Amino acid sequence: MSSQWVDEPYSLISTDPFSKDSSHAAYYVATQMALAHNGILRGLNSIYLQATHIPRQDLNAIQDFLTYCQCWCESMHHHHDAEEKDFFPSIELISEVPGIMERNVEQHRAFTPGFDLFQEYSRTCLPEDYDGQKIRSLIEAFVEPLTRHLHDEIETLRALDIYDSRRIRQAYRRFEKTLMATDNVRPPSDVL
Repeated sequence: MSSQWVDEPYSLISTDPFSKDSSHAAYYVATQMALAHNGILRGLNSIYLQATHIPRQDLNAIQDFLTYCQCWCESMHHHHDAEEKDFFPSIELISEVPGIMERNVEQHRAFTPGFDLFQEYSRTCLPEDYDGQKIRSLIEAFVEPLTRHLHDEIETLRALDIYDSRRIRQAYRRFEKTLMATDNVRPPSDVL
């Protein structure tokens, strides 16, 4: 079998244009967020690529794969919930521009319905009912608004270079601390 990389089918975000520019914290933040978004994209690519190759008779492998899908979903929720609750409001305060991050929140809402269907399938599918093509179809239903958002948000962050660099870096550090402090504490989706 040839090597299978997870940098496709959904393209990663290049940090080359700005990752080495230390003149403003906005470039650091954009770089860190691009790396986080690339982690999301690589996870999604790995799910998409593997979905149709899980042996149907291996119910343990199917259950493991469905658990992996659920973990990816929880990671997505964790990331976007923390952005909306903590990071985006901080950026609004720093910039003094109401709604400066609203486009990004709207993009979260655009992929949510399809994403939720994917998460529900991953959570409720019995291994004996697993359908790898169904996984791919569910991903295809939300991937365009998701990937657009993951790429667009980086440009939004780069454009923060007109605001106080020190405060932008502080806001991002608080966001990182929030992510680390709240990892693995989201209630199960059936409790929500």
